[in-house]
Amino acid sequence: MCLFLQSGSLDRMDRQEFSKGKLHAFRVLRELCSVRQLGGLCDGLVRLSDGAVKVSKAVLAAGCPYFRVLFEFEDGSQQALSRTAEPTLDITCATFELILDFIYTGKVNINNDNIEEILKTSDLLLMTDLKELCMQFLLGRIDVDNCLGVLQFAQQFSCPRLVQRVKEFVCDHFKHRQIVRTDEYRALSEERVKELLCQDGLSVKSEVDILTALVVWLNSNLSLTPNVESLVTTCLRESSDLNYDPKFQRALQDLRASVPPWDSPGAEMVRDALKKTRRIRSIRERGTKTVLACCDAQAKVYLVDILDSRKHSGSHVVMPPSLVPRIRPALVVEGGYLFALGGMRPGKERQMTSDVQRYDPATNTWMLMSPMPYCCCSPHVVSHAGKLYVMGGFNDEVELEIPNLEEFDIYTNKWRSLPPILNVRRGAAVAVAEGKIYYIGGTPWREPPLGSIYFHKVLDSVETFCMTEEVWMAGPPLKVRRSHAAAVAFDGTVYVIGGTRPIECPSAQGQLKVTGTEAFFHGSPGGWIEIPNFTVPNEAKLHTVAMANKDHILIVGCTDQTDAYRFNTFLMEGTRWSVPPGCESILRSGIRTFYSYALLTLPAAAMQELRAVETE
Repeated sequence: MCLFLQSGSLDRMDRQEFSKGKLHAFRVLRELCSVRQLGGLCDGLVRLSDGAVKVSKAVLAAGCPYFRVLFEFEDGSQQALSRTAEPTLDITCATFELILDFIYTGKVNINNDNIEEILKTSDLLLMTDLKELCMQFLLGRIDVDNCLGVLQFAQQFSCPRLVQRVKEFVCDHFKHRQIVRTDEYRALSEERVKELLCQDGLSVKSEVDILTALVVWLNSNLSLTPNVESLVTTCLRESSDLNYDPKFQRALQDLRASVPPWDSPGAEMVRDALKKTRRIRSIRERGTKTVLACCDAQAKVYLVDILDSRKHSGSHVVMPPSLVPRIRPALVVEGGYLFALGGMRPGKERQMTSDVQRYDPATNTWMLMSPMPYCCCSPHVVSHAGKLYVMGGFNDEVELEIPNLEEFDIYTNKWRSLPPILNVRRGAAVAVAEGKIYYIGGTPWREPPLGSIYFHKVLDSVETFCMTEEVWMAGPPLKVRRSHAAAVAFDGTVYVIGGTRPIECPSAQGQLKVTGTEAFFHGSPGGWIEIPNFTVPNEAKLHTVAMANKDHILIVGCTDQTDAYRFNTFLMEGTRWSVPPGCESILRSGIRTFYSYALLTLPAAAMQELRAVETE
């Protein structure tokens, strides 16, 4: 056998690329790290506040945007990388060594002592990946004693996701007056106290909690000369005439009688301020409210009060018109905003759109964001850590055969393409938990011809996408194969709910069986676990959609294909599905067809204002 090929035959051969994959890059980076301490191989010097460190300029530029810009464009020279510039930074050598460790290895040791310096340096050097790790560290350590300091720290270094999370924590934990007792609260400036106590989302039993907070702060800042009248009239919110509020009147009586805790200089200052004003800001509700956002066939979006059994239980409130009307968008909540992605423009042509719109409850307005990379309606969208992940969807009423996975950063307003889905399937369910996207079940996109015994093939396959490594991997298969199921993550656990599969009986040809509920607990070695008590109710067995917030799992579905106007809602509670208090009028209007849903938590005052506008 001849091992030599003629040159002509080489031209006719197919060319094939061979690769060692990520292993090669890992080895090269490891070797660079091992020779990092050899000064002879370094071609640059960075001067710091307490010394200097030799660096490899090429590695530093590759791992840090700040140095890349500095080295490439300093003095306008095109040969900047070959020169020996010596940048100066106001950070310590110890902190810079940690930054270099991260550039060379992708790892960094963060603790309570160095977090402030690392976050400040990552912000200075434009290292978003390192900054994200710092935010992850802080997110896991928020408590009542440090939350106000973390909030100020996050605002100072432009960490919007951390700011939003800490504000949620402060609002949730304010009602027990724990935050008011901390040293951080007593050390706040007058402006920051006013900013804190004016928030709509604060969870309080009554305005007496705000009154107490003012007295506590004033008692701790007697050396200052605060504008107490401004604090009282700005922070307190009650009825227009305080004489008609019984709780507030009891607090005022305690003030006048100097009953503890009102027997203090701060209480006297508040009492004097209240004597000068008899009118406080018009009443605005405090606290937050979780509502169901629904988009109907007329391109209107409604907020439905489903979890409250009080006055407005089940009431529909129409939101302001979106900037680009569409039907069948994907609705998703992240960062306190409601996003509507894709959909079809109303009308006969039903043109697909790639528009992305964001609703801000604080301003009651929609804003156009960067459009999706492709046009579609009803795509799969999940949210995690300030980002939206989009895949699939429909085009001209046919599910797209598209493997794309697109990532959208809600704070930078930028899209990025990620490795595509390995096995695209129709009717797959999608959920995200613990830094992974789960792509669950469904049917093969390219099915065998009609009449084949495999035509109704339904899969139990699960693929997972690891966000940190940005790779797809095979996940644990389902116990029961299913298609068009609903999937949702709750407290780190992935639930797959409902869906259908063919009945495995020759006499039941063409009939479908509605499947139950399975759960995959984070870190569970046993894979998926069936939960028999949570069989999907018949009233929600078709077109089932699942949603979750920090407190609830909610499903919406219908009984059969013919009842387009009657969708039912259930909550997962204890060991059964229960009917939420305000569900009776939720989607049973008889005149509207809803396609898209999301659970939105917003300030109660925002819902109050929307109702007021609707009644005008």
